[in-house]
Amino acid sequence: MTDDERIPIADALPGFTLHPLEEGWTPLEAFVLVKCLDDEGDHSWSFRTTSPLNLEELLGALTVQVEVLRRKLASHWDDE
Repeated sequence: MTDDERIPIADALPGFTLHPLEEGWTPLEAFVLVKCLDDEGDHSWSFRTTSPLNLEELLGALTVQVEVLRRKLASHWDDE
């Protein structure tokens, strides 16, 4: 398989499910982060994309997710 070759998401991640998009929304691209067991049984992280992504958009989306996660983790400290 080449870096440019794509297969359906269900074939790449058999048995996995995702939360649905809002009604009426149309998916355009996806970035998927996958925790895996490698061929030696060690945990490893991999990512897959549906198409070559706009790097600025990807950085923006990941930056927002980092901030959401940071706030969520910090709120646990605030509760204590």
